[in-house]
Formats: sequence, structure tokens, C-alpha cells
Amino acid sequence: MRCPSCGSDNCHIIEEVESRQKGFGFFKGCCGYLILGPIGWLCGLCGMGESHTSKKAFWICNHCGRKFRV
Repeated sequence: MRCPSCGSDNCHIIEEVESRQKGFGFFKGCCGYLILGPIGWLCGLCGMGESHTSKKAFWICNHCGRKFRV
């Protein structure tokens, strides 16, 4: 792989993993309570603890340090 910035072929690939965890939102619970009562408060708990992960692969040039995708 060649760097688009400096043209060096001394590059390596790095994979970044991002993980986000969804939690209970006080605002969601209050809105649910106002609209549906106590059942709405419980509906605000839906999705609590779900996590989402995403993977992204990037090339990094060892010569100039530029980070790029192919």
C-alpha cells in the first residue's frame, strides 16, 4: 500500500473498535411517564444496557504519519 501523501510504501493497517453502551435516559423515562403513566416509565427502561460495536480499518504511513482509508 502506498501513502497518498508522501508516496511511501512503508504503511501498516490498524483496526479500531468502538463500543458504545446505551443506558436509561432520565428524559426518556419522564416523557414516557407523562404520556403513558407508570407503564411509560418502564418503557423508558427498554434498551438499557445494549451495546453497539463498530470496527474501522485504517492505514497509517510510518514515514509521514498520515492516517488514511482505502
